[in-house]
Amino acid sequence: MSDMAVLGVDPGRRWTAGVVRVGAVAVHGWTIGPVDEQGRPSPAAADNVHDLRAWARYMARLIDTIDATIEQHQAAGGGRVYLACEVVLPPGGGRIALADWLVPRQIVAGLLGYDAGLVLVRPDAHGKAHYDRDERNRLVRARPVTENYPPELWPTKGHTGGRPASWGPNEARKGERDHERAAYDIAGVAAAELLARGNAA
Repeated sequence: MSDMAVLGVDPGRRWTAGVVRVGAVAVHGWTIGPVDEQGRPSPAAADNVHDLRAWARYMARLIDTIDATIEQHQAAGGGRVYLACEVVLPPGGGRIALADWLVPRQIVAGLLGYDAGLVLVRPDAHGKAHYDRDERNRLVRARPVTENYPPELWPTKGHTGGRPASWGPNEARKGERDHERAAYDIAGVAAAELLARGNAA
């Protein structure tokens, strides 16, 4: 198992998540969103796609968080941290609010400006539970969280896992973890791609 560190980013209109992954280990994570003019978290702050200052505040906050995450990892004795982000594609046929794809797309562009070596990962239902149908055509969960993610990314129900107190904020409306699980998956895909290219940790 490689000890390459990858910070996977799942970009979103109202919340963007990042998780540093080393092999199968989730080292650190956060879920943050845009802020209002006073710097207070405000999920709707970037809803107006014509308000470029609102997006700029969001992007600056993401870059500051990414910088702090990389510095924290390296201060703890970790080495280089590669950055990866899911590609955001325009909607194909279905109706979607402009901000739902444009704001995340701008985040990807901003990250490319921040790090030209950004690994772009194609969408693939990252972080989702994935359901299949059984022999009686009933939906069954094909990818249980506790079997496919480390304990740091499990729900806290049952007290068998849960988010470490040392991680960054989780500003998602109901404390959802799917954004962080997606970021973990994105980091894993990127690590495999980097290793295939011959990058060493």
